[in-house]
Amino acid sequence: MEGVFVRCVPEEERMQITVNYKHEGGPCKTVNLERIQVEEVGKTIERLKASMLKKLSKKKKRKKQETADSTEEPDLKIWLTVKEKLIENEATPINQTFVEGAVLHIEDQLLPVEINVPVITALVLPTNIMVGFPIYPKIHAEFCDLLKSTFIWYRYKSVDDESQKKKKTKEVWDKVSEGFSYTPTISDLGNKLKLTCVPRLGHRSGEEFNSLSKCDVEAGPGVCPFESRHLYTQNTLEDDGIRVVSYNILADIYADSDYSRTVLFPYCPPYALAIDYRKSFTKKEIIGYNSDLICLQEVDRKVFINDLLPAFDSLGYSGVLQEKGGQTHEGEATFYRNSKFRQVEDCSIEIRKAVNDDDKYNDIKHIVSTNETLKQEMDTRGTIVLVLESVVNPGCRLCVANTHLYFHPKACCIRSLQTVAIIRHLQDVIQKQTVEGYKVSSIFCGDFNCSPKGGAYEFITKKHLGPDNYSWNNNPNFALEGVSFSHELDLKNSCGIVEYTNYAGNFHEQLDYIFIDSTMDVICVIPMPEHCEVKQHIALPSVVFPSDHIAQICDLKWTSLFE
Repeated sequence: MEGVFVRCVPEEERMQITVNYKHEGGPCKTVNLERIQVEEVGKTIERLKASMLKKLSKKKKRKKQETADSTEEPDLKIWLTVKEKLIENEATPINQTFVEGAVLHIEDQLLPVEINVPVITALVLPTNIMVGFPIYPKIHAEFCDLLKSTFIWYRYKSVDDESQKKKKTKEVWDKVSEGFSYTPTISDLGNKLKLTCVPRLGHRSGEEFNSLSKCDVEAGPGVCPFESRHLYTQNTLEDDGIRVVSYNILADIYADSDYSRTVLFPYCPPYALAIDYRKSFTKKEIIGYNSDLICLQEVDRKVFINDLLPAFDSLGYSGVLQEKGGQTHEGEATFYRNSKFRQVEDCSIEIRKAVNDDDKYNDIKHIVSTNETLKQEMDTRGTIVLVLESVVNPGCRLCVANTHLYFHPKACCIRSLQTVAIIRHLQDVIQKQTVEGYKVSSIFCGDFNCSPKGGAYEFITKKHLGPDNYSWNNNPNFALEGVSFSHELDLKNSCGIVEYTNYAGNFHEQLDYIFIDSTMDVICVIPMPEHCEVKQHIALPSVVFPSDHIAQICDLKWTSLFE
């Protein structure tokens, strides 16, 4: 397509200029320039002219060699106009001249300048595609509204080409669907898929971009246990209802390693531990719960950016990621349905940093400082705390906390201190909203790595953790004496006590919870999978369970705030 296409972002130092033009009726040629935004337009025009003449000169030399005729060196007349006025001041910066409405003149050609045209820079399909599992492409785009862009899916089919004297096959692509995602059917089995996208932003469209799957569509593992749970979540809840999911989805760094394959999860086939395989299950499972709030733990940054965020964005959710810090690049992710909530404030914290820097944690900081081993073991943990406002009733707000506490079995003391810090922070956030005149509810989700007998659970549900709790001294390396904490929040375990929410090869326990306050009632708790389903492939994860944890799901009714 002929024209001048400029990428110019004010925050960046340089801008990119692509000129597609024709010369003497020949095929379209392209010249790409990258210049600093404040470069004088005269210099840019000269640089553009030099690049074009270089190509013409090579062409003329080839013709000269072919004809042995003498040929003069080529020349070009190039100038720029803005709203039909010639740019006379050659010192004017190019970010003020290569603008919308400008026209580049190359001899008798008129090439309109377009700024920041919608463009797809990458469009990648998964390396594992199965019948019955929705595909969400990985897309990198600029100046584009993906929800308004056009997506068309095709299935490969080879047919005999009867027009050829010798029998040949030709590629034919059958259109199978439109839309951002596609769920392969049995008809796609054994075939490749192709996706074409035309990026759009408002009335503007960019060039079509195509992506071909590298793998054939394969058969899935059959009906998965989470699909039985989907029978309870086929519909979304009414405006005063909130369906909540809390789920540790098992980060790739902990699943796809020699240690995990040989020690942690030796019973799980390596292909089922691979992230591309598990991502397909995770997305299908979570999407099928039709939730309003989704609190996830062990979310890889790349999975969040490339997979979860695009998929949930296309379904009407917004999401936030809070990484733990360090080298793991994983953390907690919280998604909320835009038709029910809008985000008012992100009050997320990093626990260690908060304890070290904020005076309201001085008592915890003092306790930690008295024991060097404890100080070293206090893990860097992030906790998402979002303040959401009801779209239906703007006077009602919801504080949602999503955490993942320290994992070591002999670290009850650390988990208890982490919980005290989070509850204290949550109290402050709630108090601030209340002072401002809002009705406030709270939900506290996560993988607490703590059984119902642990200190963290007792502190949350009983509002107090005394010095006699075993959590303070279950590890002699940092036993604490005479320590107690209290809080004022009224929280209860909405899903109740179950046998386990984590079931690995040699460990099972309830570690995951959804705590709610007294302003909410529990409508129902989505039943856990049958034990025989969990044990079908020895333990978790497996070919039908993408994580070693099981999602906690409940339907809540937001009652007293609406009265």
